[in-house]
Amino acid sequence: MIGLLLALAACAPRLEAPPSPVEPLPVDAHRASEAEALARVPDPARGGPPIRDGASPLPPFLGVSRADSAYVGTATCSACHPSAAATWATTAHAHALDTLRANASGANPACLTCHVVGFGHPGGWAGAKSPVPLDDVGCESCHGPGSAHVAAPAPGYGDLPASGAACVACHTHDNSPDFRFEAYWPRIAHGREAGPD
Repeated sequence: MIGLLLALAACAPRLEAPPSPVEPLPVDAHRASEAEALARVPDPARGGPPIRDGASPLPPFLGVSRADSAYVGTATCSACHPSAAATWATTAHAHALDTLRANASGANPACLTCHVVGFGHPGGWAGAKSPVPLDDVGCESCHGPGSAHVAAPAPGYGDLPASGAACVACHTHDNSPDFRFEAYWPRIAHGREAGPD
């Protein structure tokens, strides 16, 4: 009987402890991550049209030309990257637009830039008029528009630095003063660092 109870206890789902409180990243360190992100990419527009004021920020992804790549939507990415998509579906990123709507900010352009994919960019989020579903923070929010990758899949497309430099495109000190990569990344870990897809 005791053996059965021990076996049941060993197989029972484990509840994750809530994350321990983490000190906010000091302003100087946060700004240094932002500067690292900007310095990583010599062409801020990635070969595409100039980035207009009020458009979604572009994290420092590499290997993506905005001149010949369009947004395809997270569902398209999910077909080849199912484990990353499964992780994404459990995160706040997957419900970013709902967060705005719950706070009556679902139409605020200042907020939409970081809560949808490609706001203000050619082929990016345009509400119900979007050519593909681009609600929420999806794959292409961080890795860039994916049509060229879909047409010719290859490693390295949309590569990002292993530090929080990619995240501070949206998690700036002004928008997210409590952001610390070490505390946030485990909540969304996916890709090569988290294991093969």
